[in-house]
Amino acid sequence: MAADTNVTRRALRRLTGRSRPAPPWVVAEPEPDEPAPIADAKLFAIIGAWMEEDVIAATVTNAFTQGCERVYLVDNDSTDDTCREAEAAGATVAEVFATDEYDEKLRLDIMNRVVRDVSAAEPTDHVWWLWLDADEFPHAAGGETIRRRLDRLDRRFRIVGARFINHFPDRMPAYISGFHPLDFQPLCEEHRMGCRLKHRKHPLQRWDRNGPPIVCDRGFHRATSDERPLHEPSDAIYLHHFPYRDPDVTRRRLARLCGTDESAATRVRANDDAADGMVPRFQTLDAVYRQDWANVRNYRADGAFTTPHPIPWRELAGPGDAEPERWYTPAELDAAIRATGATSEPATEHEPS
Repeated sequence: MAADTNVTRRALRRLTGRSRPAPPWVVAEPEPDEPAPIADAKLFAIIGAWMEEDVIAATVTNAFTQGCERVYLVDNDSTDDTCREAEAAGATVAEVFATDEYDEKLRLDIMNRVVRDVSAAEPTDHVWWLWLDADEFPHAAGGETIRRRLDRLDRRFRIVGARFINHFPDRMPAYISGFHPLDFQPLCEEHRMGCRLKHRKHPLQRWDRNGPPIVCDRGFHRATSDERPLHEPSDAIYLHHFPYRDPDVTRRRLARLCGTDESAATRVRANDDAADGMVPRFQTLDAVYRQDWANVRNYRADGAFTTPHPIPWRELAGPGDAEPERWYTPAELDAAIRATGATSEPATEHEPS
């Protein structure tokens, strides 16, 4: 009976001209018991930024701490010290481009070109790229760095998804430049969407000299390639997102971006999907800093904005995941906090959810 059904389906496809649906762009698989990793693959990072002088040095340093050999910056003509801070932290400014509006397509076109050109000039045949916004801090699960994670990853995997952890301020200082924001904002929630495993972003992508190119798509959420489907491991990395830092710094930046600053027209276009995150973030900024979660507009889900329900990171993290590597000592962190006159204790106690 099954054979007759298959014959009938093939006959109908010939009559109607319909082809089989395209395979998914990515599929997840468990890692094999005996993986065959690539021994000589490089690991580079590429960061897209606009007006991020307060956090970019820490973003670059964290990428190096995670094992990146080089960090490249693509900057949207920041008028602050973003580029200088990034270079001082060891990054290479790959390109600076100017636009009157936020242009995600142009940003991704430039970043993809940088990845392609840099990779092609390398003597190795394989380069892993870590795609980041300037407020994103990745690390691998189980206390590993990303470099160590990739060193044992089977070669079949050319893309790695991330568990996207969105963070919120609940104390002062909300952030001190040069440090990992996780030490100031442990309050967070996981935002799950995207592939079958609900990885919001897929920030690790491998360039292969003799393989079909992978082109990173808007927001680093997904990618396109003639190799379809791409294969990702079931075990993801973590990607911490810190859109809220010092209140005054964050407000000034979002005011310039969203057009309420009298000195600048809006940079966010109404028809750009990025506006869905940026404008509501600015409109509910006061509620964020007073932890009035019911009045915070979060990411869209099923066409409507959600409200956050954050919990401490240690409650969300898996075994061994809570403490990614730092580039400074606890004593140095404590001294920096004391210098602000604050205690870095939460304004209110958080009840487990």
